[in-house]
Amino acid sequence: MSYSANTAKNVRPDNLDKFKGDPNILRIAKQAYHDYVDLYSHRLPRPLGIVVNRSDGRGKPVYTQLILLPQEVFVPVDYLEN
Repeated sequence: MSYSANTAKNVRPDNLDKFKGDPNILRIAKQAYHDYVDLYSHRLPRPLGIVVNRSDGRGKPVYTQLILLPQEVFVPVDYLEN
């Protein structure tokens, strides 16, 4: 089993090949980010990005450095704010 560590510093929008083949990943990440902005942006700090679990289709904001499971994809917030 392999794990990959990603931070907002080393993941750039041009380095997001993991979800280019699956447009649902980007859609889920954008929806999770917009939910965060609508509901929690006044109470919580800005997240580094959204982690999308390909197995269950859920997206969750992350605020600190993370280790991804094999079925997870990290999408930086900078990629979602457009």
